[in-house]
Amino acid sequence: MKSYVTKPFDYTLIPVDPALTLWRVSDKELAEHLETLSHNHSYEAEADTVQMGDSVACRGESKSSRWNRPVLLFYPGRGLCTKVLEDACIGARVGEQRSVITEDGEITLTVLKILRRSYMPVGDALVREEHIPGVETLTAYRKWYRESNEPTRRLHASYRCALQLIHGFAAKSEFSLDQEEKDAWLRGRVDSIYKAMVDAGMDPTIPKEGFDFLTEEQVKQNMYREYEGMFTEHVAKVYLAETMTGRTLSELVASRLSALAAEAHMTVSQLKEQVPAAVIEEKVAGDVAMEELAKTAYVQEKLEK
Repeated sequence: MKSYVTKPFDYTLIPVDPALTLWRVSDKELAEHLETLSHNHSYEAEADTVQMGDSVACRGESKSSRWNRPVLLFYPGRGLCTKVLEDACIGARVGEQRSVITEDGEITLTVLKILRRSYMPVGDALVREEHIPGVETLTAYRKWYRESNEPTRRLHASYRCALQLIHGFAAKSEFSLDQEEKDAWLRGRVDSIYKAMVDAGMDPTIPKEGFDFLTEEQVKQNMYREYEGMFTEHVAKVYLAETMTGRTLSELVASRLSALAAEAHMTVSQLKEQVPAAVIEEKVAGDVAMEELAKTAYVQEKLEK
C-alpha cells in the first residue's frame, strides 16, 4: 500500500471498556437458564380447586345462546375472556356451580374440569431429562453448562476487546495517506455496496428524509463521505496484521482464500471473480488484526480481571 502508519500508537495504552471483558457464566444467569429449562419441561395435571392461571372447563347455563353451552373454557388471570366470569371460577371446586349476573343476564357455570400447569422442579431429575451423556446431577449440569459455554464466550470477549483496540489505534496513530489510493479504495467499496443493495432488491435512491429521490451519483457521494473514515482504519488494520504476524497482506490473503471461499460457498475462482480484491483484503486484514490482538497478553489480562 502507498498509505501507511507513520507513528503507531501503543495499543496497551488504550483503555478497554470493562463491559467488553465479561464472559463468565454468572450464578444469576445459570439460575435463569435452569428456570427456563424447568418451564420447558412443564406439564398439566388435574386440580381440585380453581386458581389463577388454571385452565377451566365449565358447563354454561343461560338464556343467552352465547353462554348456554355444554362446554365453556376459561383461563382465570389471563384476560382471555369476560373478567367477571373468569373471577367467578376462582376458588370453585370440580362439580361446584357459580352464578353471575352479566349484561347478557344470569349465567350459571358448573366446573367440569380443572387443569393446572406445573413446572418440573430444578434438580437432578430435571437435568436427566436433557439426556446429556455423563450429566446426571444438578452439580454436574452446572459444571457442564459453564464448560460448554465459557470458552466461546471468552473468545468473543477477546474479539470485542480487540476491536476496541483497533478503533483506538486508528484514532490515535499518525498516518501518511495517499489521496489517490484512498479515493480508489472508497469508490470501489461504495460501488460494491451500491451494487449489493440493488441486487438485494433495495432502492438506494429512496431518501432517508423528504420525498425527492436521489440520483445514483448523489447516493454514492453520500456513501463516500459516510465511509471516508474507514480507509484510515483499514490502513491501521493492515499495519497491525502485517507487523503482528511478520507477513505481508498479500501472503495473508493467499493463506485465507480457500477458507473465505468455503465460507461463501464458492470456489476460489468464483470468489475472485465476484468479490472485489479490495473487499477481500479488508476482510483479511480486519480478521487477522483482531485475532492477533485478541491473543495478546494485554487483552488476556483484561479477561482475567
